[in-house]
Amino acid sequence: MSMYAIAGIQAFAALKAAQAQARGLAAQATYQRVQAKTDSLKYKAQGIKVLDNILATDAAIVARAGAGGIDPLSGSAKTLRTFAMAKGAEEKYLSDEGALIALRTGMAQADQYEAQASATMMSGIFNAAAAFGQAYAFNKSLGAAPKTPLEPSLQTTVTS
Repeated sequence: MSMYAIAGIQAFAALKAAQAQARGLAAQATYQRVQAKTDSLKYKAQGIKVLDNILATDAAIVARAGAGGIDPLSGSAKTLRTFAMAKGAEEKYLSDEGALIALRTGMAQADQYEAQASATMMSGIFNAAAAFGQAYAFNKSLGAAPKTPLEPSLQTTVTS
């Protein structure tokens, strides 16, 4: 088998290995994007629960104040409502920030996987080219028969 045939097999194997690794990294990138979106949605769901709690707390304060004959739109009832709204808004903003951080972190990780997949493919291509380069260099190092006959002075003569 010639050196170039062996180099071809090595190049093919290098490319196939790089492709398989790149596909794996691309799959990880896709999974990471889905996971980031899932995590982001969990934070958004938490934010919706916070809004529901704000409404429930406000309704409870108004109902209790009204049941006790107190004006729910002034005085201590209003102060309690304002405090509950402020704390709820703080929680809501934190959940929104958590969603954004989860999404951006996951997308950044996915981008890293995709960059790694691209680098892996380039490495495979370079390794394939190197296999042919090594075969060429090896063939050159072996040398070849001279193209011109040796000069008569260098030839040995057979004398009888």
